[in-house]
Amino acid sequence: MVNKKLIKELLSESACSHNKTKKSSCDKPKPGATSGGCAFEGAQIALFPFADVVHLVHSPATCIGASWETRQTLTSHHGENNTVTGFTTDVNTNDVIFGGDKKLEEAIDYIVEHKNPKGIFVYETCVTAMIGDDMDNTCDRMEKKHGIPVVVIHSPGFVGGKNLGSRLGGESVLHQLIGTREPEEVHPFGINLIGEYNVTGDMWQYTPLLEKIGIKVVSTLAGDGRIEN
Repeated sequence: MVNKKLIKELLSESACSHNKTKKSSCDKPKPGATSGGCAFEGAQIALFPFADVVHLVHSPATCIGASWETRQTLTSHHGENNTVTGFTTDVNTNDVIFGGDKKLEEAIDYIVEHKNPKGIFVYETCVTAMIGDDMDNTCDRMEKKHGIPVVVIHSPGFVGGKNLGSRLGGESVLHQLIGTREPEEVHPFGINLIGEYNVTGDMWQYTPLLEKIGIKVVSTLAGDGRIEN
């Protein structure tokens, strides 16, 4: 689960110039505002550039319905781009009463069987956080069962705004994915681009320039990202 102290530290954005003027980008999410401000949406938008994983939202269908395609994701991935399809567990009233862990498990089984992704990112939302689904335990078991990374992103909308959600998404990848595999070779001037989202394809313009001066881009988080990188 997300550390409460970490949340408190992330919410303290002293360097954020908007805090004093209260611009909308830093406001806390408002009830009923289904798009454009909650932490879940921020995490999803930040990690969408990973096209070789399936992004599964553990929520009622309205969460993915309100957030899907809010970010156009450019990718040079030659395989299937999974970001153009919305995946949700479609939590309903019965799941709220009895728990949605079984439905999450079945959804992961289905995705592995039909999509065969390199990994699965599972997003927690307001409803599944409030009913207390043990997503960490479920996803850990499914990761061992299928032999692919199943990363849990704890970013329910009520914890804060979109900016905080982006940071929580990055933290999830940092703690659960980064460092779990070593590269086949180490480049003497290899770098990782952190916070690069390749929004308009700009990354594809300056990556060749870096390579011309001997710098190799090993991986990006998350522009045109690959889970194996």
